This record gives sequence, C-alpha cells and structure tokens, in this order.
Amino acid sequence: MNPKLIVEQKITAFVNKYAVYTADQAGTKSALVAFAQQKRLTFKEQVIFYGDEAKTQPIFTLRAEKILDVHGKFVIDDMEGNRIGAFRKEFKASLLKSTWSILDTNDQSKLTITESSMALAVFRRFAGFLPIVGDLAEIISWFFKYHFAFINGANQEVGQYRKTTLFRDHYALSMTDDYYASEDWRVLAAVAVALDALQSR
Repeated sequence: MNPKLIVEQKITAFVNKYAVYTADQAGTKSALVAFAQQKRLTFKEQVIFYGDEAKTQPIFTLRAEKILDVHGKFVIDDMEGNRIGAFRKEFKASLLKSTWSILDTNDQSKLTITESSMALAVFRRFAGFLPIVGDLAEIISWFFKYHFAFINGANQEVGQYRKTTLFRDHYALSMTDDYYASEDWRVLAAVAVALDALQSR
C-alpha cells in the first residue's frame, strides 16, 4: 500500500488553504493536482477545487447536500454540475470514533473511513471531563498523530490516511493499487481535505 495523494494545509487569518499533490514511487509529493481554500468555520459552503494555486482552472466542487443536514452528507460535483461522488458522517459510530462512509450512486456505503486509534478517539472525547487533565486535553491531543483507516465491504483495509507531521497538518493518503484505480481521484482528494477541515484539525 503506497501513498497516492499528499495533502498539505496552510492556515491563514481568514481561510484555510489545501494543496493536494500526487505521490511518487518514494511516497514524496510530486505534481499539484488540486488546490482549494475554505473560509474558516464555513465548510457548509461550496468549496471549489482548482487545478492550480492561482485558481484559474476550476476542476470540481465539494458542498454540503443540505445546509442543516444532520446526517452530514457531502457531494462532489464536476464543473458541469454532475455528481461524481459523495460521503457522509456516520453519527452513531462517531460517538466513539469519527466514522465516515464513501457512498455509491444509490447512497449506500461502499467504503468506511474510521479513526485508527480507539484510545486516542476516546481520549479526545472524554478527557475534557477529567480534573486538571481536562483543561489540557485539547493541547495534549495535538501531540498525537491523527490517522484514519479505509475499510471495504469485506472488512479489509484498503487505505490509510495518516498525519505525517506533528504540528503542521500534512497528510498522506495511501491506497492499494486496485482500490485507487477503481475510484475517482477527485472524490478521494475531496474526502482527504474534508477529513481535516470537518474534524477541525
């Protein structure tokens, strides 16, 4: 399982910027394939992904299906408005570990994305209730890398989304060759950005 996409976030005063790169055989970033910026705390708005940092070439969009959708469903469209993919937060499963599903054209889950570490997931949720430690819980959690596993319908791990740096939000999305070839890279790029932005990382 090799890195396929590299995601790097840059935080500025009013927007978060995301650059998505392909990865070479050594797993290091190669060509820029998508760039997006998101107003802080407004991810429910449509986010446009461009093919360049100058934002001259829009290539796809990411949007919440409904502004007040409690199911947290997000849709990826091409620039003609055609849906090319979707994903949804699974709220019951997320009570313990943040869990998302990539959906097929009938809105059925075809891939589950879940936090890799149960211990870290529980710590982030419940440490705030602990005396003394609770006040420092958010700071402490930043010293642990935040990873997700991609699980298919046969309960096989076909991908990993791993934070690669301690303080900066840089990630590597690794996939099996077969799964990566079967999915639209734009969907995976949108999901990779959302896993940072929607988790408030």
